[in-house]
Amino acid sequence: MARAYSIEEQLTWDELPAELPPEQLEAEAGTAPDEAVMPPPAATPQPAAEPGEPVFNSAQYGATTPPWSAAHAYTNLHPPKNPTTATVVGNFNCTEAGFENQTHHIVLDFGAMPFPVLEGQSIGIIAPGTDANGKTHFARQYSIASPRNGERPGYNNISLTVKRVREDHQGKPVHGVCSNYVCDLKVGDKVQVVGPFGASFLMPNHPKSHIVMICTGTGSAPMRAMTEWRRRLRKSGKFEGGKLMLFFGARTQQELPYFGPLQTLPKDFIDINFAFSRTPGQPKRYVQDVMRERKADLAAMLKDGQSHFYVCGLKSMEEGVMLALRDVAVEAGLDWDSVGASLKREGRMHLETY
Repeated sequence: MARAYSIEEQLTWDELPAELPPEQLEAEAGTAPDEAVMPPPAATPQPAAEPGEPVFNSAQYGATTPPWSAAHAYTNLHPPKNPTTATVVGNFNCTEAGFENQTHHIVLDFGAMPFPVLEGQSIGIIAPGTDANGKTHFARQYSIASPRNGERPGYNNISLTVKRVREDHQGKPVHGVCSNYVCDLKVGDKVQVVGPFGASFLMPNHPKSHIVMICTGTGSAPMRAMTEWRRRLRKSGKFEGGKLMLFFGARTQQELPYFGPLQTLPKDFIDINFAFSRTPGQPKRYVQDVMRERKADLAAMLKDGQSHFYVCGLKSMEEGVMLALRDVAVEAGLDWDSVGASLKREGRMHLETY
């Protein structure tokens, strides 16, 4: 059965949470009682509000429905009880060579096994072996970084963006079981995969649709998938796409995945904005800071009903990003309550933070 929310979680709510998507309910319902279940993330502390001022709830703006023109997503074809097998056909370190905080680009091939995916979906990987209690490891979820026709077009393969985890969000040393397993994979290795998952964080397919992508670290995976699909369509001459804007944050340039390839994309194809928070000798800059610097362009996007917004990365970034969008809207004379509600209702604002 689906897990119950703890009392501690319930005390943090300002409103009831959104209903869990069907694939998550099915996945949790299929988990045996003796299998490990990933604990829910700790609630992000909210800033203290002034007396009479409501607390800003960034999560309320996230849509649970896809854009009207999104392609149909297949989900849960391979549940936790019945995983499929993929073969590793590529493993590349996509951060600066020799840098300690590695992020790897992994390519998995499914051969003849059906595994249709779309940009914005994710898969689960089951690391081999057992945990300290002798229980089978539960699946860890990773966003797909390749477009719908494969990392290598015409083949039944996908790619992932995986950071080697050596410390937690507080900087304490930890050993990420699945992340290190995935980063150490060799070409030819076999991997147990479940999924795919996700039926709402999908890109629009209609001409003239604009996409604003806001991400940090490995949250770039779905953004890479969307960008690459648009790039391939543009190259083929079969799609007259709207604008692409990317706000990409990392601690340093060396830790930012795909930095090199991003430099080669045409400027008239995608508007790229970087934010580095730990560059020696430089002030800290986060994605929300750069968003405020580009307020005129973002305001134009907010006014355009063809614009779609995607946010992916650590949970701690979500509130800052949504507050920046609210401030941009208000400064441009827009009613944020109305704009935010429309973005959610029309499936044009998607939040995927963890």
